[in-house]
Amino acid sequence: MTSLHPAHRLCCWLLVVVAVQCLSGVPLLLAFAVLPLLGRASLTRWLRLLRRARWLLLTLFVVLAWGVAGEPLWLQPGVMAPTYEGISAAGTQLGRLILVLAAVAGLLETTPIERLMAGAYLLLRPLGVVGLDVNRAVVRLSLALHYSEQAPGRGWKTLLTPIECAAPQSINLVLPQQRMSDWFFLAAAILLVVGICLV
Repeated sequence: MTSLHPAHRLCCWLLVVVAVQCLSGVPLLLAFAVLPLLGRASLTRWLRLLRRARWLLLTLFVVLAWGVAGEPLWLQPGVMAPTYEGISAAGTQLGRLILVLAAVAGLLETTPIERLMAGAYLLLRPLGVVGLDVNRAVVRLSLALHYSEQAPGRGWKTLLTPIECAAPQSINLVLPQQRMSDWFFLAAAILLVVGICLV
């Protein structure tokens, strides 16, 4: 996987995200057993992403648990209770989002930003015919990733502190040659995702 062409790597990552959206119940729980295969560095980044997204995750749980109609978890006058169906939906959506964050962490930890940008450039290049400035889009994406790595520390007050970090002066994209093995790997990933989504 580490030697996979960056464009094919991004496609495989997108396929993983699609496959995760098809998981629920026991298959969703079993998917978490695969996470240790990401390695310690990716898991550390994943935990960091979870910490940053904790309020989003909590909000999602509350909205779904209390917002989905169904049988209330408890019956007490004057107290709004979550529903069994809401908690089930919240657990499913939270599990999917947490797995997507793990996929993001694995991709960012194992792929240098320059290779990511090269892959994004190749994938976005066909959109140039409809007026998208691919060069500008890739530069902005690169800067967003660069500044996300310089995020402030803990505490909401740090969000008000200006980030002092120098932007990269240039972005060099190395576009490697696509190999037959890249296409075979991508085809296998597509078949796997189709199988997961049809089960």
